[in-house]
Amino acid sequence: MIVSFSDNIFKQIVGVSFFNRWRLMAYFLIAEIAYTLHHTLGMDWILLPVVPVTILGGALAIFLGFRNSSAYDRWWEARKVWGGIVNDSRSFTVFVLEFFTANSGAESEMAEMQKRLVYRHLGWIYILKNQLRKKPVEDYVAKWFNQADRALLANKANVATQILRLQSADLKKAKLNGWINDYEFVEINRMITRFYDEQGKCERIKNTIFPFYYNYFTRLFLWLFMLSLPFALVGMMGWISLPLSIAISFVFGILEKTGIVTENPFEGRAADTPMTSLCRTIEIDLLQMMGEENIPSPIANSYGRFGVVYKS
Repeated sequence: MIVSFSDNIFKQIVGVSFFNRWRLMAYFLIAEIAYTLHHTLGMDWILLPVVPVTILGGALAIFLGFRNSSAYDRWWEARKVWGGIVNDSRSFTVFVLEFFTANSGAESEMAEMQKRLVYRHLGWIYILKNQLRKKPVEDYVAKWFNQADRALLANKANVATQILRLQSADLKKAKLNGWINDYEFVEINRMITRFYDEQGKCERIKNTIFPFYYNYFTRLFLWLFMLSLPFALVGMMGWISLPLSIAISFVFGILEKTGIVTENPFEGRAADTPMTSLCRTIEIDLLQMMGEENIPSPIANSYGRFGVVYKS
């Protein structure tokens, strides 16, 4: 997630221009062709009336506005879901550490289960993160799970789902052992249900593609507008039509690019949901709750080109 751009306005301009250089070159080429055909070669028949181009621009603005609004809703929902995972992870750990009461002689076995439940949850958040980014999950399985769990999770299509099933199985065992009562069992299992719900929301955002016809027609109208705009302006404005048409095309092009980037918030780009940082935050909180000594440091901000600061 982008935290800030550089305070240097020169770096901002250079950065935006660099990352959109191909678009700017295309806009300049179209405007230059219109200017050359009209003013150099005298082809007045290439000129377009302004009104139809203006109407096209208005239709394009409607499509871009709807698309970007919907894309931002997806991005914001993803951030809210991960905010819920952070809060529920803390609550789950408190329940596991405080609700359990060991019978005489079973203290070590109960403590082992508590640690297993918390470690397994840490594995769940990291594996969910990697599944959403379509990355391997084996490293986290090896780090957070014992040998028995690793065998049960091997070759599973959705490892995160199977982890929550293992959590429920251990909670049932804790209830049968008398370490938690019926009320506590229901409360902690309710947290497992919440984790299933939050995982499902993430998977829905990840797997639901934006309606094809909005993407297709938005891009079609965008290029029709950018191709026709210089031919509508060059007859009235001469050489001024070059920078003006480039600037207007750039505004519409950036709006379209913003929607494309925002609608997929789990790809690991600078503008996406900072799942790695959130997972590390959860890990630090949960390990400290358990009294662990080997606590990792928070994920530091990353620095991209031209002074961009972001969380991964």
